[in-house]
Amino acid sequence: MAREWRHLKMLKRSGRGHDPSGVGNTKGGECALLCPACPQPGKNLPDNWDKAPKDKQWLYTLFIALDANFRLKRRAVSQDAVDPSLGNGWSYFVEEQSYKGYLQSSLNRTQEKSACNSHSAVNSAEMKHLLCTPRNETAMWCGRCAKGYTNMNYLFFSVVKDNPLPRLNISYDIVCQWTRNLWERMKTFPEHIRFPHEEKKIVAFVPKFHLPAHVAGCQWKYSFNFIKGVGRTDGEAPECVWSMLNAAASSTKEMGPGHRRDTLDDLIGDTNWKKFIGIGESILLRLKEAVPERSEHREILCELEDCLSMQYGESLKKWKLDFEAWESDMLKPNPFEVKSHFVTQASMRLQLSKDDAQVTDSTPIHPNITASALISSGIDLEDQQRCLRLEMKKLGPHATERQKYLLQQRSNVLMRRMESWTTVQGLYMPYVMSLRAGDSQEDNSPGRCAAEYSLWLPSLIVCNVR
Repeated sequence: MAREWRHLKMLKRSGRGHDPSGVGNTKGGECALLCPACPQPGKNLPDNWDKAPKDKQWLYTLFIALDANFRLKRRAVSQDAVDPSLGNGWSYFVEEQSYKGYLQSSLNRTQEKSACNSHSAVNSAEMKHLLCTPRNETAMWCGRCAKGYTNMNYLFFSVVKDNPLPRLNISYDIVCQWTRNLWERMKTFPEHIRFPHEEKKIVAFVPKFHLPAHVAGCQWKYSFNFIKGVGRTDGEAPECVWSMLNAAASSTKEMGPGHRRDTLDDLIGDTNWKKFIGIGESILLRLKEAVPERSEHREILCELEDCLSMQYGESLKKWKLDFEAWESDMLKPNPFEVKSHFVTQASMRLQLSKDDAQVTDSTPIHPNITASALISSGIDLEDQQRCLRLEMKKLGPHATERQKYLLQQRSNVLMRRMESWTTVQGLYMPYVMSLRAGDSQEDNSPGRCAAEYSLWLPSLIVCNVR
């Protein structure tokens, strides 16, 4: 009864009862609640929007966020023939039979190997998950069983095939892999879901939270921070919806296929309605934050450019020209590409470990700890000291006895680690022992606070002593 009531309310809210051809003539997505902030020709755009000047065309860009939900799984309960959906493809799901038919024809396709880091979205491509396509400002999708990005391809093409907007900004956790050979894969899809991609300007992004997990080449190529016209978009909107839908996972996993789709349609529609009625207040709040921050950031940028122009004036001018050329044609070299190689602590530790592996000394100074391991552990101890000092500053004048006790215990443990470390240090750096013993201005006795204990790492010893 509740399922039928939700279905009838959905038809009523979307005005399907006023269609002369009847409810049965409802087309795919007609019962979905559209976002009022997204550009929709014929609804919220001016008549001459397609003739806008070049510097205003970014206003008519459609943002599409792709994502997979790995928690909204369904058990093998019932079948579509026994439990069909009351509105098959009318809201936030694609039409089931066409979709499953295409998946069946794509079972023999092989999954492309990742050229980036190992991502779970790539490795889990053959798992079974929820499939939903909310038709609002962000297309939040997730896949079912298939190979070669077949799920995501079908859903993406189903959404954009009838959209007349010439500009698309697409974000996906693994967009660097998904976009490889995308248009070649489109040729294998049914004719009714293809679209002329040559006529559109399509820019791919990786959401900001997921971008650091990619290789360096992806981080400058797919960053939201470097593209004009995207504002402070982060591409993580689907995650917010997943956090709300996942609360229903324990219930929907026991449902039949049709009941589950109808329930999720109702939940997603409720989420969209709440966003619909609160979007004015949300945009106003962000606008009030953005205006002063814009002025502050502009002032900081001007100060930085003034400082750089004093010493690197010509290089700065050249970089600006390269940047403007890249903005007008993104096929040109990206000025944000990092061309210098920096030495990191992790890379240095790796190199020292490789050097230790090549040492063939039959009489090592210490049987278990090499010189590089000593320095690495010393850096870790130094970092722990820094954290301990920060915690001591946060303690405040009115700290409780328990807070003082926990901090003292932490200091005691760290001190014992440093005492053990300094014993081995004396084998590799004997001169440090005389420095520590002869230091009259600093007390390095065991009773001293661990945060102020001098480790005498090589970087603290003057060059002539080393």
